[in-house]
Amino acid sequence: EGSYTGMQDGKPVNFDIVKDLALAKDTTKVGVGLEYQGPRFGLELSAESQDYQGSNLISRDVTISGETWHAQATVATTVKMTNYTGNWTIRFMRTPGFWIGVDLGVRGTVLDLTASGKSYLTAVTSTASFKSGLPMPQLGPSVGYYGLDGRLVLRGYYHYLGYKGATYRNAGADVRYFPLSWLGLRVFTSAESWKVPAESISKDLAIELDRSGTGFGLVLKF
Repeated sequence: EGSYTGMQDGKPVNFDIVKDLALAKDTTKVGVGLEYQGPRFGLELSAESQDYQGSNLISRDVTISGETWHAQATVATTVKMTNYTGNWTIRFMRTPGFWIGVDLGVRGTVLDLTASGKSYLTAVTSTASFKSGLPMPQLGPSVGYYGLDGRLVLRGYYHYLGYKGATYRNAGADVRYFPLSWLGLRVFTSAESWKVPAESISKDLAIELDRSGTGFGLVLKF
């Protein structure tokens, strides 16, 4: 959920993802990742994407990239959200089976939106597209645990960034169990939020986004 209000690439925008566009998750694509996990540091590279769809009879004026639909128009929307992560974990405190470290990295989120609206009064249909990129540094503590002779692996993290009134948070947990030495099952969850007032990072655009999710996967260890 979230909203965009202000100017993007010289064009006005004013919409709420849920209240105006009624977006809901449609499909989650298979993500891919490559990791190195050593005794002193870890490296993670990953990419994943989700598709969202929505259709709504809007109750107020909505503007996307300069195209405005007035109240009572029907607006259908599709969104693809793609995430790219590069993260380096430095483990500065280690005991048998447990470690505490700090994450340094970057996570990029690309939101690609296409909307089609039909006017209630004229029945004229018009379309608009909107694209937003949110590259965010990743900085914060992380912890991990190894048990059952390395078959059980747990990790948690919390990343925070604040600048000129804008804030970003990313928290998550990852649990892995390896029934075989080379094959594991993974359950993970995460929650992210962006709060970017106008006149903070972007002079003319205010952004509020909140997203969370849980996933499952397989892990190949070599």
